[in-house]
Amino acid sequence: MITLYSGLVVRQPLVEELIPAFEAATGERIVATFEPTTVLLEKIAAGERPDLFLGVSASAHDLAAQGILNADTVVDIAVSAVGFARLADSPAPTADTEEAFVQYLRDSRVAYTLSGASGIHFMNVLRERDLLDVIDERAVRFPAGLTAEAVIDGRADVAIQQVSELRSVAGEHVVAPIPHALQSYGRFAIGAGVAAPPSALAFAASLTEARAQAAFASVGLSAP
Repeated sequence: MITLYSGLVVRQPLVEELIPAFEAATGERIVATFEPTTVLLEKIAAGERPDLFLGVSASAHDLAAQGILNADTVVDIAVSAVGFARLADSPAPTADTEEAFVQYLRDSRVAYTLSGASGIHFMNVLRERDLLDVIDERAVRFPAGLTAEAVIDGRADVAIQQVSELRSVAGEHVVAPIPHALQSYGRFAIGAGVAAPPSALAFAASLTEARAQAAFASVGLSAP
């Protein structure tokens, strides 16, 4: 059995394609825990030691520096953009500019996370513009999880999260990157624990191959 701690950004391609394919080819079983990187780091800080960690690249390298991951196994596998989701028949920003998007947020009920790279970045964007309190008056704030669910069920008009996470939610909705001026491009890496078995190293290596890269691209992730 291989234990994997993974950020939500790659959940869909892992669950729907890459983990089943690896298990079928090798006979190994992968037990995956999907949470924002910050939540996964809290679990590791509390003493948990998964065979594999997949999360924000800087965090993976920090774990290697602490001796928790094998530094030689840490490799970037994908780059993600922050995006927004809305229903197809709902209002959209009037232009792909910072000003138009900020006004769009002011006019909307916004769903975002309090953890994970996209949520932390989004809160910083709002604070820099003295908008956090204004947006929070009507916001749906997720401790963790997939924010587009709030758009699908009607609690919010717009959801902010990594593009791949927004796309992974079932239901008809439109997903697009936020304007470049407000953007944060996140690099994600995988690394193996110092005691990880060879099968875990093999799975990690498979995520750099063409099949995995195509699966990541299908949900809006770019190659590193």
